[in-house]
Amino acid sequence: MSGAPLYDGLLPRAMPTFAMPSLASPRRGLVLGMGGGCDVFAAYAIAQAWAAQEKSEVLYANCIGARKLPDDHVPITPHLYRLAPAAVPLEPGDEAYGSTRLENSVPRGPDGSPLLFIVPRKGSDGAILEEVTAENKEAICGAISALRLDYIIAVDLGGDSLTGGVDFDGEVEMGRDRQVLFALRASGVPFVHLVLGPGCDGESAIERMQAAMRDVDGRGELLGILPLEELAPIIAERAKSLSGNRTPNIIINAIKRLAEQLAEQPPPPAKVAKVATDGTEAAATAEPTDELCTITRHGRTQSVPWSWLTVGVALRGSTSE
Repeated sequence: MSGAPLYDGLLPRAMPTFAMPSLASPRRGLVLGMGGGCDVFAAYAIAQAWAAQEKSEVLYANCIGARKLPDDHVPITPHLYRLAPAAVPLEPGDEAYGSTRLENSVPRGPDGSPLLFIVPRKGSDGAILEEVTAENKEAICGAISALRLDYIIAVDLGGDSLTGGVDFDGEVEMGRDRQVLFALRASGVPFVHLVLGPGCDGESAIERMQAAMRDVDGRGELLGILPLEELAPIIAERAKSLSGNRTPNIIINAIKRLAEQLAEQPPPPAKVAKVATDGTEAAATAEPTDELCTITRHGRTQSVPWSWLTVGVALRGSTSE
């Protein structure tokens, strides 16, 4: 694909392939979905790969906002929950917004994974960033401490953990992914931060993502790239009942497009379908436009290079806060 290995301007310089950290038995690792939603599917896939590589125990979890939880969700700490023992497959057409049904559909693993990390505070009118961040740090760090972890891989589909996204334009640090990142830095547990399919969540403009990559590279935090050809099918398998504009499905379509290009086949023709975003019908969200993929989610539209959607970027975690 054009632009590789810089991925059409995503990276400021060529980077090595990222290798998952060593986790010699009996150490315990966690793969944590930072922003909720389909991040749990990425956490599951990465945890399987990491555990197979290291022959160690790897938990997986997702971060969600405070909400009323079903009675069969068992508290471990006030902000850490275990689901019921049996996974429940998603029903076709159920986008599962505002619930724990995505997490509940994932196969169970160590300690009842996937676990739920509750991020108690979110930005709202009049909220003070320092107060919100302090409360969220306390909650998440308490959950991390209870699990007795040696290493964490934090994963974000799309990259608003890096750019701040668009949820809180007035104060991007209020976003859940950013709040989780602050808590990880305060936890004292070593971690790596993975952004998969930069831009696939439709929350970061091209220039904003490029600037963020330059910033982390300038701070010496850019570690390498993680091609998604092997991981993407595992992630997308969990999301197959969801609409085409969910992040795993956007990524797998980009991977398929890349394979067609490598086989010297023409890319698929533009298609218009109907997909559910918030329970209503909307226009399709992955139309080929030369080298840009146009993504529409939750009433917002961004275009990013197709090549970005085929790769993950690994960033060095800092525990300095």
